[in-house]
Amino acid sequence: MDRPSSPLPRRRFLHLTGAALGLAATSGCATAGRTRSTGAGLLSAGAATDRTWTPERFDPWIELDRAAWTQNVREAARLASGRPILAVVKNNAYGLGDRAVGPLLAGMPEVGGIASVRVEEALAMREEGVTKPIVVMAEGSEDEIEEMARHDILPSVWLDDAPARLRSVSRRLGRPVPVQLFIDTGMNREGMPYTRARRWIEELVQSEYVDVNGTYTMFIHDLDFNREQLARFEELLAWARGKNLPLGTLHASPSFELFNLPEAHYDMVRPGNALFGNHLSGGEGAGEMADLRPVFRMNARVVRVERLEPGDGAGFRHTFTADRATWVALLPVGRTDGYPSEANGTCEVLINGRLYPVAGGVNSAHTILDIGPEKTVEVGDVATLIGPDHPSVLPHTVAERTGRGFLGIIQFMNPRLPRRVV
Repeated sequence: MDRPSSPLPRRRFLHLTGAALGLAATSGCATAGRTRSTGAGLLSAGAATDRTWTPERFDPWIELDRAAWTQNVREAARLASGRPILAVVKNNAYGLGDRAVGPLLAGMPEVGGIASVRVEEALAMREEGVTKPIVVMAEGSEDEIEEMARHDILPSVWLDDAPARLRSVSRRLGRPVPVQLFIDTGMNREGMPYTRARRWIEELVQSEYVDVNGTYTMFIHDLDFNREQLARFEELLAWARGKNLPLGTLHASPSFELFNLPEAHYDMVRPGNALFGNHLSGGEGAGEMADLRPVFRMNARVVRVERLEPGDGAGFRHTFTADRATWVALLPVGRTDGYPSEANGTCEVLINGRLYPVAGGVNSAHTILDIGPEKTVEVGDVATLIGPDHPSVLPHTVAERTGRGFLGIIQFMNPRLPRRVV
């Protein structure tokens, strides 16, 4: 199979990934079916959070900024010279909620498909109305592969017994099983090792029980070794072309390689971090290469405002002691919601355009702010703990100040918090 000399047209990609699945080659994303939406733009992270969101609610919530996601997707597509994007929405969308993020990204024309690493994630996104191709970047049991196939979800395979398991599943279904081949070119974590992949590939491609829909590898994010991995992958692809073994849609580039290894962009690119606004994933100088935006806010309303006199304490063990007359405000959000304990004494919260320091500890479900000598906030005011609205509350700022790292912030967002698309 010859590699295309130009970016793969989106229509052809949808044909490749959708024809065998019986998927419609549509540019939109159906949001009917079992969408968990009870308020304008609200999508809960899971069944346990299926509650009506109202503007007056005091419980914390996560806002997803549609315009920021659109910007990041367009920047990724620009870096990929217009190739379609296989958007990585893994680990519950890195913590931001796959039931919300999956449909949001799938509705964008630059996104040709979605990738996850858990069967349940893929099924959840199907329930929420995602109709575009979904790739699960993980091996599965026969039962899991059958379930994926019945929901038009593409499993990945790399184990030696994949041909036998796919034959068994195909007989149950009465049709070939569309799959993606995961080739390990040196990361040594997942995938069929490239050194013994040839006979395995040949058996799968020639099997009447299998439809090889795509083939991919994963880089280690070190450019020198990445190039060695690329050479190994290219050697395998050349062998397959010589044997007239079609390998379907080729993809290899997550965010780091999207920025730094354009020769590996193949038929489509596979960013995750970059779509979530994490420019650090692109390595040195990535901020100049793409204008990526923060995509979410963590919000809560002030639930208590009280005055402290000099010497009064607040919080467990009085982690804050007033050295002057001051007001303190309580937010009903804490470390179990995903706001790090390390924010105490290091971070600030934005309320009505002003910053207030976290000063009274971050407990399981509460955060205390030092408001100062004037009562400038009221019960019911919206507080943004993390978001795009001020440099001091940017996700990367909070990550740096708390020593957590960007993913260490978003991956711990409580799945019970409602996600609201704005």
